[in-house]
Amino acid sequence: MNSSRIALVAAVSAAVCWTLKAIAIGTAGGLDKSALESPLFFAGLASAVVAAVALGVALTGGRPLWVRILAGAAGPVLTVGVAAVLDVLVAAIQPESASPHWVWSEVGLWVMAAGAVALALAVRGRGTMSRLSVS
Repeated sequence: MNSSRIALVAAVSAAVCWTLKAIAIGTAGGLDKSALESPLFFAGLASAVVAAVALGVALTGGRPLWVRILAGAAGPVLTVGVAAVLDVLVAAIQPESASPHWVWSEVGLWVMAAGAVALALAVRGRGTMSRLSVS
């Protein structure tokens, strides 16, 4: 299994975990009311970290080993930065109310998961296209 495939499987896994987490929250009636909320969050987080590392490695294919190692290490750091920016953006568009709906606290996770899946698909497709091209 190569890094682009690992990235795709991990990104889809994170998206599935966080979707199931949202279903558990909605079914339970809100945040912190479901016993599945925390385990699904951490499973999705672990998958997202694996996806970030694998994407860093996959995006630097054909480069020297030290570049690939740095890219793998930088993946989770960049992911935290993206999460912080998403949090600020969501807070800016969230309607002001005394108790905002729980969905607003989950939007950042959904956007990150969708972005990771899209990037993993793009990286995977790039690798497939380069294998199919005739020189």
